[in-house]
Amino acid sequence: MTSSRSSFRLYFGWSLGTLAMSSLLNTQTAMLMIYLISAVGIAPAVAGSLVFISKIYDGITDPIMGVVSDRTTSRWGRRRPYLLLGGMLAALSVVGLFSVHTVSFVSTQIWVLVMLLVAATAYTVFNVPYMSMPAEMVQDPYERSKLMSYRVAWIAVGTFVGIALAPRLVAYARDTLGVPETEAFSLMSLITAAIILLASLGCFLSTRGAPATERTRVSIPFTEQARTALANRPFLILLGIKYLGLYALSATVATNIFFVRQVMQQSEAIMLWYGLAYMVGTLTAIAPWVLVSRRLSKAKTLALSAGLAAVVNLTWLLSGPEEPVALYMLRGFVLAMTNGGMLLMGQSLLPDVMEYDYRKTGLRREGLYAGLYSFVEKLAFASAPLTLGVLLSSMGFIPGLPRTAAQPESALLAITLAMAVIPAVTNTLKVVLALRFRLPEADLRDG
Repeated sequence: MTSSRSSFRLYFGWSLGTLAMSSLLNTQTAMLMIYLISAVGIAPAVAGSLVFISKIYDGITDPIMGVVSDRTTSRWGRRRPYLLLGGMLAALSVVGLFSVHTVSFVSTQIWVLVMLLVAATAYTVFNVPYMSMPAEMVQDPYERSKLMSYRVAWIAVGTFVGIALAPRLVAYARDTLGVPETEAFSLMSLITAAIILLASLGCFLSTRGAPATERTRVSIPFTEQARTALANRPFLILLGIKYLGLYALSATVATNIFFVRQVMQQSEAIMLWYGLAYMVGTLTAIAPWVLVSRRLSKAKTLALSAGLAAVVNLTWLLSGPEEPVALYMLRGFVLAMTNGGMLLMGQSLLPDVMEYDYRKTGLRREGLYAGLYSFVEKLAFASAPLTLGVLLSSMGFIPGLPRTAAQPESALLAITLAMAVIPAVTNTLKVVLALRFRLPEADLRDG
């Protein structure tokens, strides 16, 4: 039996990889649209479309990457080589994405799209093999919840990097050091890239002794594997839950800096306090949600947390210029607690579904499932920025204005809708799906 000390080392080391990809994803989601629209001057709909194209490309490659990692044989295992490669590419992509203003040898839109494709490739190369590992490393459903609690903790830190540290660095470089805003974004990207590189390297080194399964020697065409995987009803419901939850999260993260600047009429520097509150809220929520899931089941716990999140989303409608920073922080704290439950339960259900598939088919294809799961993740993170970009463009948001300049009332309404109403609706739909989730086998029960 694995000792608690060795379990801690394994859980901590594997989950460290989440910091790398969460930092990449949250920095890109929170900062890229404001950088491209307000600092570089790209039209909102164009910026959103470029992100959408890259994410669709990324999603298409996810299942392929899953099969590649399933079939990989190396002295480092099936999954681990991709942790190192993906981390290096991710660090390079962040620097490239926030260097658009320095590029003169190619059009701005082409450079942005190429860098987005590099970032998408990096995320796929790292994350699909990475998310295949829990089903191989841990067999007990409750232990998987414990493992995923470490991952959710690092998601909280990675979210802090993207929604709090990154805007704070930009504000500090611009307002205190006096550098141009575009250069402030570049400085921020260098620090984020260093965090990504160190975290991915730490994950690679820490998992060298992790339990792993051997590849299935039966050769089955990819299309047939995908068809049978998509016939797994619990997995299909889980995909729907994943999409709706991440769409709501992405919409809020992408809109937050617009909301702070234009609706609250404050500097993005206050997002540091929001990010701290969000991180503390997520970390505080982990242990209680694990305990609740043992009593209610994972799926019902997920439904409860999603319903609470929808209520909190709607409170953004009450925010405005007079709102104290303390109330802004409190909303972030409560929203993080609800999102923590959704993240933890969704993540811990995935290896359960993988194990259910193995017991039904005898095939070890964790990579394929992780790839399909990641595809839906990319679709959510593609459609939310596209929705924001189209909404801003259609409702009169003016790109390239100084950050203190007033936007039309219609543009402020668009920002508020993206921050409050859209996430509330999608989280409500998530409740409906979570209540319909069932794993047929008794020994793979939810709790």
